Amino acid sequence: MEITLAELKDFKEINDLFESAKKYMDQTNVHQWTKFYPNEHIVQHDIYERSLYKLVVDRHIVAVATLDKLDQNAYSLRRIATNPNYLSNGYASKLLNDIINRVKEKNGKHIYSSTNQSNRNMQHFFKKHGFEKISEYTEIEREHLGSFYKYLKKI
Repeated sequence: MEITLAELKDFKEINDLFESAKKYMDQTNVHQWTKFYPNEHIVQHDIYERSLYKLVVDRHIVAVATLDKLDQNAYSLRRIATNPNYLSNGYASKLLNDIINRVKEKNGKHIYSSTNQSNRNMQHFFKKHGFEKISEYTEIEREHLGSFYKYLKKI
């Protein structure tokens, strides 16, 4: 198992992972992402910005997450996804713990993230990792998906 920044050569595999995750979300009534989000442009942007992390097992990317710096002390964690064929193996937890350690090394104090009200698995995941729900809001261009919950992890 290895966790590193994604590279351009990973683009197709990561994009395919997101498409598989979207299908899985549809099948399990999670209304977080849309046909157009996330998309190829977002994946390319995150790779270019060096903010997209990947967890690789046996030469396959099984989990990804984007970490953006908001300011000197705060980071935003977005687009956390695991290939549906690898769910329930703890890979997302390993990726998150690695990202938390990277934020600690940079003296970060806060990590923000969010999830849709229908995504009970992600809500549980955040609570399990010490995130606290701090607000509820509507996501621009995804209003039809209902409320999103914003979470905060203090480092």
